[in-house]
Amino acid sequence: MQLVFSNVSYSYVNRNQAKAAKSRRKAKEAQNETEVAAWGNNPDQMWALRGANFTLNKGEFLGICGHTGSGKSTLIQHMNGLLHPTKGAVLLDGHNLAEKGSQEYCRKVGVVFQYPEHQLFAPTVYDDVAFGPRNMGLTDDEVNQRVKESLAQVGLDPETFNTDASPFELSGGQQRRVAFAGVLAMKPEILVLDEPAAGLDPASRANFLNLIADLHASGLTVVMVSHSMDDLARLCDRLLVLNKGRTIYQGTPAEVFSHPAELKKIGLDIPAAQRVANALKAQGVALPKELYATSTELAQDIATLYAAKHEEVEGGAR
Repeated sequence: MQLVFSNVSYSYVNRNQAKAAKSRRKAKEAQNETEVAAWGNNPDQMWALRGANFTLNKGEFLGICGHTGSGKSTLIQHMNGLLHPTKGAVLLDGHNLAEKGSQEYCRKVGVVFQYPEHQLFAPTVYDDVAFGPRNMGLTDDEVNQRVKESLAQVGLDPETFNTDASPFELSGGQQRRVAFAGVLAMKPEILVLDEPAAGLDPASRANFLNLIADLHASGLTVVMVSHSMDDLARLCDRLLVLNKGRTIYQGTPAEVFSHPAELKKIGLDIPAAQRVANALKAQGVALPKELYATSTELAQDIATLYAAKHEEVEGGAR
């Protein structure tokens, strides 16, 4: 399944303002004038997203980053039709998500927002996870099967978290897994996650990110918004960097993090291990990799270089 953003722009304006803005755009286009939409001006000129162009391919892990207010949340809400572009189009396997009859396509993209446990509402874990499948019109047996499968996927025992278990008596990490299971129960082909590890303690955070990595390894296409450059570097195939609604970088983590000074200007950093690696390379250390996502990787390569150098010195002494 392929998701395509084709010159997508979005402005948070009401319907009348949108019509007026559209008329002005047409007038400017007729006069071959460049459309002006300065960030931070009056509402009909404030674009939360400007000219987003990218393709998400089946099985990919795409990371999205940017400072607060850069357009990340606006972008991901276009992925399953929660928002429709002011300009441009979002296509899922060639189908425009803004067109009538797109609901079945939209369901193929599951979005998990920040702190999804705050959206738990049903009296039991079972009912909360079953809510989506029931709305899809599935039979009781099909709903039951999906609840069991999705709970197992997020590491919760379906027998323990049965029809009597209340989600409000669980730990914060377990509640997040229940909310996560509710999205997985709808069997999305693309999973979109907005800061999925926000607010978790270190152990829960590591476990949750490992769960996401396992889901991706099973073949699920994943999109993850995160402020953690270390997580993005370690998990993602490709990154999209947003600033004031515009895409400023798009590429592999190694390509994106090769611009540390530019990223710093917009309030972003590079992975901690990469900062150390860059400092070592500046001192002439011939590290073999372009990108170091973890300190473990870096330490291993430094140890290998040290051992090789030591062997060379020992050989010369003989």
